[in-house]
Amino acid sequence: MQVTSRFVHRAMRMACLMLTSILIVGCSALPRLGAVPDRLAASAVIPGLEGVRYVVGDANDMQRLTRDVADTWPRERAWLAAQAKPSAKLPTSSLLALSGGGDNGAFGAGVLNGWTATGTRPEFLLVTGISTGALIAPFAFLGPKYDAVLRALYTRNQRADILSIRKWWAILTEDAVADTTPLRMQLQKHIDQAFLDEIALEYDKGRELWISTTNLDAHQRVIWNMTKLAASKHPRSLALFHDVMLASAAIPGAFPPVMIDVELNGIPYQEMHVDGGTMAQVFVYPPNVKLADLSHSQDGERERQLYVLMNTRMDPNWAQTQRSVLSIAGRAISSMIHTQGVGDLYRIYLTAQRDQIQFNLTYIPEDFLQDHPEEFDNTFMQALYARGYQHAVSGQAWVKRPPGF
Repeated sequence: MQVTSRFVHRAMRMACLMLTSILIVGCSALPRLGAVPDRLAASAVIPGLEGVRYVVGDANDMQRLTRDVADTWPRERAWLAAQAKPSAKLPTSSLLALSGGGDNGAFGAGVLNGWTATGTRPEFLLVTGISTGALIAPFAFLGPKYDAVLRALYTRNQRADILSIRKWWAILTEDAVADTTPLRMQLQKHIDQAFLDEIALEYDKGRELWISTTNLDAHQRVIWNMTKLAASKHPRSLALFHDVMLASAAIPGAFPPVMIDVELNGIPYQEMHVDGGTMAQVFVYPPNVKLADLSHSQDGERERQLYVLMNTRMDPNWAQTQRSVLSIAGRAISSMIHTQGVGDLYRIYLTAQRDQIQFNLTYIPEDFLQDHPEEFDNTFMQALYARGYQHAVSGQAWVKRPPGF
């Protein structure tokens, strides 16, 4: 959460410095295709890849998401039967939700590696991710064999391996303060066609990987079914996989948005997708998907464990606020993001209670006080990774309810 406000603060500072220039010469916008017309966003499709995403809040898409969730049971049963493991009662279902948090994702990488070291880390039937959680999610989904990749991504990379800060005039001519080409190159390096094929195999087992972005034109949250995308074998599936991950981590104004080409009634449009954290800091599944009811109709009683990994602190982040526009606005934005994350947790907790799912939560401890001089500071991330690792191996990382609930 804190990293978002720092980037926004930088963007606001540049905006103030350039205000006079904007008033004199105006500002330009980069070219794009038109946005999908109002109230029709849920009807737009990606040609050849229809059905790989759901617009949250759209009645038809939520019904389709419910059907797709129900369809995971036959796939899981078929796979278990093929492994000579048929059973009247399906094994425990473990779900993992990974929050946003920028370079605080080092905590999540550490927790997952430490969890593996304890020998108790389960295979997750569902993994969801937003922002930095979206960057972690595919590696967490495929299991401990990718722990070393996660560790390297969050402990060896410098800021230059993630982004480059543009010149001051970018506020006039570009769509973001930073260029995330280095991050895209990291994704292309680690997530290749062979990686995508591994994810596709998990789709056949009934496992799901979801990532959330925000359609900024329509002001709507979108859930992308990344396992379904991988299993499609479409020629554009790998490129779209990269785009969705990059979009989910695209802090508006700080990182460039990702433009997604879509069609509606044969007419081409573009959607502008940014950080899923602009609408939710963490998610599992929409509350109108009633998992308990689906479970009763599909497999009777089944134990479910939900693990929510927050790459943030949950205590208030104290700092003296200066009497300046930038300081006041930055602290206000940080407060709103923090409060949003708490609200997301409460909603998830209540949904889990309704659906008879065991709730487990971990987050950055209050006593982690490492200096954080700049975004993606390597020393900070190494220390936070180590703390996450120790938190997991201690056996005391998980609590059973959100703070203050």
